[in-house]
Amino acid sequence: MIEFRQVSKRYGGQIVLNAVNFRVNAGERAGFVGPNGAGKSTIFALVSAEMEPDGGDVALARDTRLGYLRQQILTDDTATPLRAYVERAAPDLETIHAEIHHLEEELRQEPDSAARVRTMRRVGELQTIFEHRGGYDIHARAAAALCGLGFPAAELDRPLGEFSGGWQMRAELARSLIADPDLLLLDEPSNYLDLPAVEWLKSFLTEYRGTLALISHDRYLLNALTEVIYEVNGGAVTRYNGNYAWYQQERVTRRDQVLAIQRNQQVKREKIERFIERFHAKNTKATQVQSRVKMLERMEAKAVKLPEIARGMGQIRLAPPPPCGAEVLRLERVGFRYDTAGHWVLRALDLVINQGEKLAIVGSNGMGKTTLLRLLAGQLLPEEGKRILGYKVVAGYQSQEFAETMDSGCTALETIRGVAPDAGEREVRSLLGGFGFSGEAAEKFVSVLSGGEKIRLAFARLLIRPPNLLLLDEPTTHLDIESREALQDALKEYPGTVLLVSHDVEFVRAVAGGVLAMTPPGVTRYAGGYDYDKEKLAEQQARLGAVAAPVAEEKKVSDSKAARRERAQQRQARRDLTKELDRRINKAEKKIAEIETDRAKLFAQLAAAETSAEDRAAAGRRLKGVEFELGQVMHGWEEDSLQREELLQAFQAEEAAE
Repeated sequence: MIEFRQVSKRYGGQIVLNAVNFRVNAGERAGFVGPNGAGKSTIFALVSAEMEPDGGDVALARDTRLGYLRQQILTDDTATPLRAYVERAAPDLETIHAEIHHLEEELRQEPDSAARVRTMRRVGELQTIFEHRGGYDIHARAAAALCGLGFPAAELDRPLGEFSGGWQMRAELARSLIADPDLLLLDEPSNYLDLPAVEWLKSFLTEYRGTLALISHDRYLLNALTEVIYEVNGGAVTRYNGNYAWYQQERVTRRDQVLAIQRNQQVKREKIERFIERFHAKNTKATQVQSRVKMLERMEAKAVKLPEIARGMGQIRLAPPPPCGAEVLRLERVGFRYDTAGHWVLRALDLVINQGEKLAIVGSNGMGKTTLLRLLAGQLLPEEGKRILGYKVVAGYQSQEFAETMDSGCTALETIRGVAPDAGEREVRSLLGGFGFSGEAAEKFVSVLSGGEKIRLAFARLLIRPPNLLLLDEPTTHLDIESREALQDALKEYPGTVLLVSHDVEFVRAVAGGVLAMTPPGVTRYAGGYDYDKEKLAEQQARLGAVAAPVAEEKKVSDSKAARRERAQQRQARRDLTKELDRRINKAEKKIAEIETDRAKLFAQLAAAETSAEDRAAAGRRLKGVEFELGQVMHGWEEDSLQREELLQAFQAEEAAE
C-alpha cells in the first residue's frame, strides 16, 4: 500500500529522514510514534504528495482513495452547512450520482434501442458502485459520525464557520471517516476530543476495513487499534510487529540485545588492542600485527549502533506540598451560568474534596467540565451557593491557555525565577532539568519554545512552589508519550490532591482513583476509576433502555406492515448485491490464478543458472510488483468473500426467524 525507498528529507540543517526504507502493507493498522518533531507528520505529507522527498521514492498503490486528517484546518469553505460539508467527503460519489442522474434523463428521451440497453446497463453498474460505496446512506452516516463526535443533532445544519477551531477539527475528522477511503491517514485525531468522543472514535475505527495509518500520543487508541508500530526517531524508521504496549517491551529487548553484542565486541576489541600493543615493535610479529589492525578497522566499520529510545521530559521530581486540613474544598448548593438570561451550567451542586484524593472530571464537551474546574480553582465565582476552601489549602490551577501567559521575552530560567525569587540556583536548575530544560536549554527564550516545551515550562513554573491542591485542565496537550508517562508517574506519587480534565484515557486511568461524571442530570461521583465509571454509565443506559422497551415494542407492532415491506426490499437488495459479489469474486479468483502463474515463472527465472545478472535484477523488480498486485487482489477477494458470507448468514437468520 505504502512503500518508502531510501527516502530522505531535511529542513535546513536538520535531517528528519535519512535514507529510510519501510513498507505498510494493504489492510494493516499502523501506528507512527516518536518524539515531537521527529518527522511523523512529514511522512504523512510525503504519502499524500503534499511534500516532495529530497531523495528516494515514495510509492502508493495505484488508484488508492486517500483520506487524510491533518493537524491544521486547510478549508475556507466556512459558509457551508456542517452536515453538507462532511457529506462532500467523497467527491467521486457526487460524480457518480451526477452521471446516474444524467443517464436517467437520457433514458426518458431514448426510444427502445441497443443504445438504451447499454445505457440501462451502465446505470445499473453505477448504482451498484454507488450503493457499495455507501452513497445511499451517506446522509445518515454523516449525521451519525458528527453526533458520535459530540455535535448536537440540532446544530448539524449550522454553517461550519460558526463553530470554534476545535469543533471544526472534529468536522474534518468526521469528513475523513465517512469517506470510507482505501487508506486513512489520521494525524493526532484525538487532540480536540473529549473522552466519550475518543471512545466513539475507537469503536468506529475498529470496524474500518481499509489500511489505517495513525499518528497519536494517545496510548489507548494505539493499543486498541494498531497491529504494527513504526518508531520515527533520529532520522530512522523502525518497524515493530505489535501494538504500542508490545512495542514498549520489544524496543527495550532489542536495545538489551544490542548492548550484549556491543559488550562482546568490546571484549574482542580490547583483546586485539592488547596484542597490537604487545607485539607492534617485534619484526617477527609484523604480519600478525598488521592483520589485527585490519581486523580492528573492520570491526569499527561494522560496529552495531545502539538504538536510541525516545525520551520526553524525563523523570519529574516534585517537591512535597505543604500540609493542609483533611477537607480540602467544599461546594454547597453551587449554581453557575455565564449570563443572567442564559441556562444554568451547574445548579444546586454539593461536593466535598478530601485531602489526597485524585479525581478526573469526565463528560462530553459542553457539559461544563472546565467551568467546574474553574469554580473549584476560584477563577469563577458561583452565582448561587458557596465555595469553601480548606485549612491552609494552596490551590494551583493550570488552564489550557496557561502556557500562553508567559513572557515570550524571558528565558526558561528567568520564567521560574519570576515566580520564586527566593529559590536557589541549584533548586531552579534541578526543577528545569526534570522538565527537559537541562544545561543550555534553560537559557532558551519562551518565544522559540515548541507547544510541548511551553507546557513543560508552565508545569515547572506551577510546581516550583508545589501547591497541595492541583487543578489541571488538559495537562497532556502537546506532550509526547514519554512526557505524558513522566507526568502521570509524578502525579501518581504526588501526596497532594489532584482534580483533572483530560481526554487521554490511559492518563486518566493511571492517575485518577475516582471520577466526577458530568451528565445531563448533574454531577455524579464514582469511587472507582475510569473503567468503573464506564461500567456504571453502561448500566444506567441499559436501565433506561429497559424502561423504553415497552414503548418501542408498541410502536413496532403498529409499524409491522411497513417493516415487512422494508424487509422485502432489503432482501432484494441483498440478493442483487450477492450476485455482484459472486461476479467480483470469480473475476478476482481468475486474476489470482494468472498472477500466481506469472510469479511461478519469475521464481523459475530467478532460480535458473543461465539467467544473466541484468535479467535476474529485472525479474526481481517485476516480482515485487507482482507480489504487491497479488496482495491487492487478495485483499479485495477477502473483503468480497467476507461480505458475501455475512449476507448468507443474514439470509439464514431471516429464514430461521420466519
